[in-house]
Amino acid sequence: MPRKKLIKNNIVILLTFLLGIFISFNSVLAESCPALTTVQGTNVNFVGELTDTGGDAINFVWFEYGQTSMYGQKTTEKTLTQEGVYCISVSGFSPCTTYHYRAVAKNSAGTSYGENKTFTTTCGSTTVDIKANGSDGPVTIPYNNSANLTWTSSNADSCYASNAWSGTKAISGSQSTGSLTSSRTYTITCTGSGGSVSDSVNVNVGIQVYADFSFNKTVRNLSNGTIFSESVYADPGEVLIFGIMVKAGSNPLYNVVIKDTLPSGLIYQGDLRIDNVLIAGDILTGLDIGNFSAYQKKTITFRADIGGGENFNFGQTQLTNTALVSSGAISYSDTAKVIVSRAAVAGTATEVTTGLTNNIFFDSFLLPLLITLLIIWLFKSRIFKFEEWLDSRKKEYQIYKSKKILQIKVAKIKAKEFFNQRII
Repeated sequence: MPRKKLIKNNIVILLTFLLGIFISFNSVLAESCPALTTVQGTNVNFVGELTDTGGDAINFVWFEYGQTSMYGQKTTEKTLTQEGVYCISVSGFSPCTTYHYRAVAKNSAGTSYGENKTFTTTCGSTTVDIKANGSDGPVTIPYNNSANLTWTSSNADSCYASNAWSGTKAISGSQSTGSLTSSRTYTITCTGSGGSVSDSVNVNVGIQVYADFSFNKTVRNLSNGTIFSESVYADPGEVLIFGIMVKAGSNPLYNVVIKDTLPSGLIYQGDLRIDNVLIAGDILTGLDIGNFSAYQKKTITFRADIGGGENFNFGQTQLTNTALVSSGAISYSDTAKVIVSRAAVAGTATEVTTGLTNNIFFDSFLLPLLITLLIIWLFKSRIFKFEEWLDSRKKEYQIYKSKKILQIKVAKIKAKEFFNQRII
């Protein structure tokens, strides 16, 4: 046999053998495929059937799929040499999602498409996890303090709270417990297509430490340069500095709040400081000065001015300024007094005269006329030297006014120096 013919026969035998193996391989695949497309979690085994090869020895088949009937994705292609069932597996689909798909076949005659079908991937089990201060618990916090609750869930449509809290909650979020004085358990339950599941966290509260602190309220008259004391004397328009000293005892203090009440006649001017450091806040509505370690001391000061003289009666008026300091359920108060002096007008009226005579015309017209003429004559004759007396009174008033202006300027200079650097 010629060598060329022998080689040709060997090639035919080899191709026949490979074709037999390929046909057998496809037969095995067809036998191992399920009857229909199956979904396991997020894995899908597509199943189709080639019903006609069109006379071609080789046909290419695959599946198109996507979340709409526009598809947009395809599987790998498979080669078939005969009619029959075939399957192609794909993994990594999104859970709880509906997909569209169709079978596709192609040979020399063109491309053929199967009908549109759908499947839905499995949603998976519902989960939820709640933590307190970032821990699964139990956690322990100081008495009258709070913890931060955080929770997350998966495959959940809704969540609700129970035990120490209540109400509908987001499927993930955070919330403060608020100040606690006893231990609590917080439970959250979430529900989804995978069922309902709950999780809890315990927040324990430490032993109550009773507030142990002292404080003292004082005042100084900055205009007169007095030192801090429990009471001061002052005049209308002068400048005052109030001081509040708080000191912890052998136990720490938590959430210390100071509230000061100014009586009518005192005008709050700010300059609020802690240990001589200017701070923001409003001591009149309540100022949170934080926590104290054992034996720690803080001094709070602020400025208030005395109102003008029109705010006070003649004589002395006592104004009482009250401060309230609280830590938890314990609070104490203390006062400082300001005694404001306003000079009174000398002399008082004790009775009212009705006239020298019983003649109304004489008492109401002629007598005042005669007295007026007499006074004019006395002034003209310079017997009483009224003008000289009036000039001397003007000079005395000018001297008094100059001294008062000087005192006010000195007080302002002292106040400016004090605000720049003051030590209580």
